[in-house]
Amino acid sequence: MDNEILNDVVRRAKKAGMERIDILCQERNTISASTRLVKLKKLVQADIIDIKIRVSVGNRSAVITTDNSDDLKKESFLGKVIFAASNAPEEIIAIHPDVGDLCRDFPTIDICDDYRPSSEELISAALECEETALQISGITNSEGAEASYAHSKITLMKNSDFLGSYTKTISQISVVPLAEKDECLEKSYDFSEAVYWSDLKNPKQVAQKAAARTLKKLGAKKISSCKVPVVLDRMVSKQALSNLISAISGTTIAKGISFLKDKLSQKIFSDYLNVTDRWSVARGLRSRPFDSDGLKCSDTIVVKDGVLHSFLLNTKYANQLKMKSTNNASGFEGISPNNICIENGKESLQDLLKSIRSGLYVTEVLGNGLNLVTGNYSQGAVGFWIENGEITYPVSEITIAGNFMDMLSHCIPASDLEIESGIDAPTLFINEMIIGGT
Repeated sequence: MDNEILNDVVRRAKKAGMERIDILCQERNTISASTRLVKLKKLVQADIIDIKIRVSVGNRSAVITTDNSDDLKKESFLGKVIFAASNAPEEIIAIHPDVGDLCRDFPTIDICDDYRPSSEELISAALECEETALQISGITNSEGAEASYAHSKITLMKNSDFLGSYTKTISQISVVPLAEKDECLEKSYDFSEAVYWSDLKNPKQVAQKAAARTLKKLGAKKISSCKVPVVLDRMVSKQALSNLISAISGTTIAKGISFLKDKLSQKIFSDYLNVTDRWSVARGLRSRPFDSDGLKCSDTIVVKDGVLHSFLLNTKYANQLKMKSTNNASGFEGISPNNICIENGKESLQDLLKSIRSGLYVTEVLGNGLNLVTGNYSQGAVGFWIENGEITYPVSEITIAGNFMDMLSHCIPASDLEIESGIDAPTLFINEMIIGGT
């Protein structure tokens, strides 16, 4: 995005009586190749632009979006948001940070790959991934494979007080193989995602892991309802972390709809639970130098030794809660973590399993089962039965249920954390949950 165009928009908005104007622009160049049954299904290349403009006069503000940079040159387009702001209800809470708090020096983070894979490389990776999966004995079909690359430039202008931009890249490969036994069809998946194309897992590795997950699900049995220890596979514990993120987001806390709204600085989780949000991880998928309020991103200790230390906040909700922003603003109203994870525990997965006489190892859950207001948790699930410390036969058509805070107050993280998506967690052991079965 041409800075002269942005400066011109600011100038015209100020001339029309607006006191503040913020512009957030994301320009993305993407290319993806998808295959089905080892044939190219689709090759898509696109240049995408997403522009958000927020203007403010007094305590009134409005936002307008466009996917066409030429709109910025039109008086009618700017006039729409100026009219909307002039007639908007007054905000009681300040939504803008103090000018003195804005990021001034932009740290360099290694989040952009100079190498751009060609369409041929993407096609080849997807084909190899799916072909490898289909060649594994027992795999009978596939929903396809995909390889993709995206290069993004994010630019933020806040009045004439702040102008910053950064670029980042993300490459990805995934496959979904299917298998059938006794007229029962099963599927699973695996993926690899990285800032650098060269850091992706080998397509064959992705395929082999996806196929193994699929085949292990065959011959699933039903189990009776019970209360037993539960182990959440990393893929599931990441979803549990996402639930926790929703519960500590300033958006839900300020609205009073989170079961954690009154729990700050209290020890409510397991002694073993530690959660940290880091902004400057080299080659981190969610790393960035500044947030969309123009504040320099910072590390945040969310949970330490079971104590809830911090919510995740942008300027607006920090002001509403009379707290300090954790510099997690996303968009003009949203909040999102940077590279957040549940920290590694000390015990290996095998050691945790050994302590379980009978229990459940959960590998997939269905939907979002957390009630943010009450903390009650219930989700459909599939996985494996644990007997005498060993993972045995697959189980399906079950639900797992409990209170989310109770779950995390009686959990032990394993020592198998892998940084894969920017929202990551090791396997979690939970001492007891309700299993709904036959």
